[in-house]
Amino acid sequence: MRILITKSIALAAAIISMSSLSIAQLEEVIVTAQKREQSMQDVPMAITAIGGRMLENNEINSVSDLSKLVPSLKFTPGDSPKNNSIRVRGVGTDVFSSAVEPNVSVVLDNVPLARTSLANFDFADVERVEVLRGPQGTLFGKNASAGLIHVVTRDPHSEFEARSRYSYDQASDFDSDMWKFQASLSGPLTDALGARLTIYKKSTDGHIYDLTTKDHIPSSESRGARLKFKWDVNDVLTLSLIGEYSEFDGESYPMVQRSANPGIERSNDPINASEDNRQARTVSGTDSDSETEALTLLVNWDVGRHTLSSVTGLREANIFADTSAAALDGANANLESNGGPRTIETFTQELRISSVDNEVLEYTLGALWFDNKLGNTFDRRVTDIPANYAANLYTDDPLVIPLNVGSINQEAGFWNQIDTKNLGAFGQATWHVAHRWHTTLGLRYIDETLEAAFTSYQRLEESATGLPLSAADSSVSVPHAEVSDTAVTGTFSLQYDLSDSSMVYATYSKGYRGRAFDVVSSSNAESFADPLEAETADSYEIGIKSRFFDERLELNVTAFQTFFKNFQAQIVDMSEGGFTTELRLDNAGELETRGVELDFKANPIAPVFIFGSLLYNNAEFNDFITQCFTGQGPSEAGAIDSDGDGACDGNDVAGGKLPNAPEWSGSITGRYDWALGESGRTLYGQITGRYQSEVQFQADQHPLTIQEAYDIWDIRAGFIGVGGRLEVSGYVKNLFAQNHVNAMFALSLTNDRRDITHFLPRDADRIVGLSVAYQW
Repeated sequence: MRILITKSIALAAAIISMSSLSIAQLEEVIVTAQKREQSMQDVPMAITAIGGRMLENNEINSVSDLSKLVPSLKFTPGDSPKNNSIRVRGVGTDVFSSAVEPNVSVVLDNVPLARTSLANFDFADVERVEVLRGPQGTLFGKNASAGLIHVVTRDPHSEFEARSRYSYDQASDFDSDMWKFQASLSGPLTDALGARLTIYKKSTDGHIYDLTTKDHIPSSESRGARLKFKWDVNDVLTLSLIGEYSEFDGESYPMVQRSANPGIERSNDPINASEDNRQARTVSGTDSDSETEALTLLVNWDVGRHTLSSVTGLREANIFADTSAAALDGANANLESNGGPRTIETFTQELRISSVDNEVLEYTLGALWFDNKLGNTFDRRVTDIPANYAANLYTDDPLVIPLNVGSINQEAGFWNQIDTKNLGAFGQATWHVAHRWHTTLGLRYIDETLEAAFTSYQRLEESATGLPLSAADSSVSVPHAEVSDTAVTGTFSLQYDLSDSSMVYATYSKGYRGRAFDVVSSSNAESFADPLEAETADSYEIGIKSRFFDERLELNVTAFQTFFKNFQAQIVDMSEGGFTTELRLDNAGELETRGVELDFKANPIAPVFIFGSLLYNNAEFNDFITQCFTGQGPSEAGAIDSDGDGACDGNDVAGGKLPNAPEWSGSITGRYDWALGESGRTLYGQITGRYQSEVQFQADQHPLTIQEAYDIWDIRAGFIGVGGRLEVSGYVKNLFAQNHVNAMFALSLTNDRRDITHFLPRDADRIVGLSVAYQW
C-alpha cells in the first residue's frame, strides 16, 4: 500500500508543478441513489459516481472493469457469465446454483436485473454509473444486501447530435487483438418527441492457447443496439420508452493449470503449470453465447407538489455455456461437455409517488412487483474415468463397477425451473429538523414466493464396450416445491451540515436476500424439503462528505461495519479418495466486514483533475464450517476430525478471509490538459494506478489459492480538436506487464493440494491501443 500512496503523492505534485495557477472548480455530481435527483454530497451514504467521459478515458467497457476505479467493488469471473460474481466490500455471490440470487444488485435504467449473468453487457453511450456501497434494500428491493450498481444510459438530446468511437488494442506478449465500435444518433423528431439510437460491436481474440484446437481462447464477439424515445406530452407528463437487443458469441474460460502434482506435470507436456501459464488442453473447445431483448417504459407525471412515477420492465435472455478439458488426472478422464442452456424472463413494475419542493419533509412511497422465471439445463459427460476412482462413489455396493472394468464413462445432468414472485412496498422520508439537522427513515415490506421443480439423472457405462452399468443409474425428480417468506428491511440516518459544503452522517441499514432451493445437490428430495434461510445484513456507517478550497477539493470518508447472518454459501463435499465432488448449499453462519473508505477528487487548477479511492477492509468469517480444502490433513488449522479416523471431515474457517477481498486496495487517476493557444485544440496526458494487497480466492482458505499484492499502472495521451469534436488518443494498459489473476481454485482428481487452476485475464499483459472519437 505504501507504494501506491508514494507514487500518488509524486503524481499529484508533478501534475500541479506543470500547471499555471488558473481558477478551477469541481462540478456538482447529480445521482439518483434515493430515487430522486440529488447532489451526491447531500446523500448520507457511500457512493461512487463515474461519468461517461471518465468511463471512456479509462477503457471501462463493462461492469467487470469498474473495479479499476472503484476499489470497494471486485469482479470474480466464472468459466462463463452464468457464474460471474460481483462483490462490494468483500461480499458477493459465488455459487453455481441458479436458485440463489445475487446480493449485489445491478440496475439498468431504473430496472433491476434478476441475475448477475444479465450484467454481461457493453457500456455503450452511458451517461454515468453509480456504485452504492452497503445494503440498499429499502428503495431498491431485495438482493442488494451488499450493494448496488446503477447504470444510466444517455437520454435523447434536444438538438441533433451524433457520436462515434472506434478503439483497437493488442497485447504485447501474446496474440490477442481487440476492437470495438460504438455510435449514437440523437435529436428531436418533433417539438415534443426526441429519439436516440445507439449501436455497438466488439471483438476480442483469446489469450489462452488451446493445444487441442490450435487456437486462442476465449475469443468473443458482442453486438447490440438501443433505441430510446422521450416524449414530453405536456408540461407535466413525460414518457420514455427504451428498447434493447444484444448478442454475445464467445467461448467459456478454459481450465488453466497454475500448479500441479508431478504426475500431471509429466503428462501435460508441453504445458508448464505456473503463475503465468497461458496454455490449456480442451477436448473440443468451449462455448459461451447469449441473446437478450428488453423493453422499458418510464412515466413521470407532475401532480401539484408530487411526482407520480411508473417503471415497467420486460427482459428475456437465452444463455448457453459449455466447457471441456482433457486428461483431468494427467492421462485420463476427459471432460467432454460441462454446461447447457439457461433462459431468464423477468417482468417488473414499480409505482411510486415523491414529494417535490418541500423544505421540511421529503418523502417517497411506492411498490415494486418482481416476477422472474428461470429455466436451467446442465449436462456433463466425462469419459475414460479410471474405475478405481469411480468405485469410491459406490463403496456400499462393490458390484456396481465389476473388477474387470478398467475405465468408465459418466453422463449426468439436471433440469430445473425457478419462479420467483416478490412484492415490495416501501417508503422513505427525510425530515429537515432544523437548518443544519436532517434525519431519514425508510422501511420496506417484502412478501415473496419461490416455486421450483427439479429433475436429475446419472448414467455410467464401460468405456471399452459402451455397455451400461445399469446398477449405477440414478434419477431424482421433484415436480414441485414452494416456499414463502415475509420480511421488513429499513434504513435510518442522522445528518448534520457542518457548512454549506460539508456534512457528517451516521446511517444504519438492513438488507435481505430471499430464501433459496438447492438445485445442484444430488440429494434434492431432501434439500427441497429444507430450503435455505433468508440472508440478512445489518450495516452501520459514519461518514463525512466535504469540499474545500472554493470547491476545488472533495474528500469523503466512511467508516463501516456490516454483519451478515445466514450467508448463502456453496459447500463442496469430496468423496473418499477425492474423485468426485458434490455441491450443496448451506447457510454459512455469520460473516463480517469492517473498514474505512476514502474517496477524493481535486481540480486544483483548470488543467488538472485528480480522482481516487482508498479502501481498508477486514472481511472475514465469524462462524462458518465448510469443506476441507483439497489435501487438508486433520492436524492443519481449521481441520475437524469428527469421527477420529485421522481424516479431515470439516473445516472451521472462523477468522478466515472472504474470497477476493483484499485488506487494502486503492486507485488514483491524474489528468493534465494543455490548451494549444487560442485555437481550441488540446493535448492531454493521463495516468491511472491501482493497488491491492494479498488476497485469498477460496472460502476454505486453501494455502495455494493466495495471490500476492500487486499494483498496475495505465497511461493515456490524446489530442482534442475541430472545436472539441475530434479526439484521438493512444493508451497503454498494464504498463509494466504485471502478471495477475482474477480467480483461482483447486481442481484435483487425486486429492492433491498442488493441483490449482486459475483465470488469467487478458490484461495480465501489457495492452497497447488507439482510440478515435468524433462528435457532430
